[in-house]
Amino acid sequence: MSKQNVILFGSDYMAEEYLKVLRAFGCQVSVIGRNQEKAVKLAEKYGATGFGGGVEALKNFSPKAADLVIIASAVESLKEVSCACLEKGYKNILVEKPGALNLFEFQEIKKKINADVIFRIAYNRRFYNSVLILKEKISADGGPVAAFFDFTDREKDIFSSPKSPQVLKRWGLANSTHVIDTAFYLVGLPVELTVMRDGTWERHPSGNVFVGCGKTSECLFSYFSTWAGGGRWNIEISTKTGRYKLSPLEELQFCKKDQFSWVNIDMPDNDDQRHKPGLYKMVKSILIDKDYSNLPDIDQQIDLAKSVNRIFNYED
Repeated sequence: MSKQNVILFGSDYMAEEYLKVLRAFGCQVSVIGRNQEKAVKLAEKYGATGFGGGVEALKNFSPKAADLVIIASAVESLKEVSCACLEKGYKNILVEKPGALNLFEFQEIKKKINADVIFRIAYNRRFYNSVLILKEKISADGGPVAAFFDFTDREKDIFSSPKSPQVLKRWGLANSTHVIDTAFYLVGLPVELTVMRDGTWERHPSGNVFVGCGKTSECLFSYFSTWAGGGRWNIEISTKTGRYKLSPLEELQFCKKDQFSWVNIDMPDNDDQRHKPGLYKMVKSILIDKDYSNLPDIDQQIDLAKSVNRIFNYED
């Protein structure tokens, strides 16, 4: 197979994690960042080519020559870069979660997506070994009976975050969807949703304690998250055989029905140790296998964002 040509937007942490995976696949990568020196330095570290100037650098490329565009730039720039790539005619685009900052931005992107374009949101946690195994076990058990998830972030992490104020005010969409998307990926999006919130911070005015419940097409669910208190990310799903738990999300445990003890479920391979968890399998599915079914398209992401807006009381 000939080398895959990939354009990668971004020059920070996530871009570097993608570069590690793309190097493992032997891809020819062009890194684009706003700052040329930073983009070139990162690219050269992994045998790639770097360009500055942000979206203006697209003039150096032909859309027909790119097998994939990965957008791993700052959250507040995702919409701008996505729209620029779509306007230039790129046909296969993977944009880092959450894809945009609000529903208005998602709708702007959607208007530019033609029928022949593949546009997916990169939720790498869907490809954790633990999540893939859990999805198989839920199906083998006959589906979920009920689900619970906790998207608690540490207060100190939110208060020390260097993210821009506009991103921090949308922290639930920008960061908590790591957990929320994974949970709803496993049991379906809500068809009924009751929400409650409490507290407020200047950085996140709409709340810092979140409790709610609802129903998906598959089962009942509840959630509980206390940014102002303690806790950690957690997903628990009950089936007729027992309860499965992801906490941390990279690990899977099982408590058999009518028992109290939890047992660890072994992972089948170690790619989640060799690379950022989930990233290797996600890129492989898009770039090598041409399987786009396990990542949300723009319409599915808009549906998720509508539920997130209700959970966090965001107004678009």
